[in-house]
Amino acid sequence: MKATPNPLCDQLLEAALPHVAFDGWSPETFQNAVADAGIDPAVAATACPRGAVDLAIAYHQRGAAAMVAALAEADLSDMRFRDKVAHAVRLRLQAIDDKEAVRRGTTLFALPHMAADGAKLI
Repeated sequence: MKATPNPLCDQLLEAALPHVAFDGWSPETFQNAVADAGIDPAVAATACPRGAVDLAIAYHQRGAAAMVAALAEADLSDMRFRDKVAHAVRLRLQAIDDKEAVRRGTTLFALPHMAADGAKLI
């Protein structure tokens, strides 16, 4: 589930984040994001065929990319393996800028029909 940069999806994600705290990663959030971003609904559906689920995945991948970028800049040469892992986990937690979006994503990916997507993201 490798992310490819998609400016339209990024724009929708930014528009969706204020709604996630109230509506979760739901169709309502996606519709509000489309309206707030001023994007044609058909174009938005092409960029994110599964709607808010695709935005939740993009949000997770954004945090993972921030962690990878921070790891690339870190000097890990003198660290033991377990310290490298702990450092990576700390960097990933620091990449979280919206805790409610993470909580709602955890709830979404805990649903039985979404568990496979959640496992792939981890």
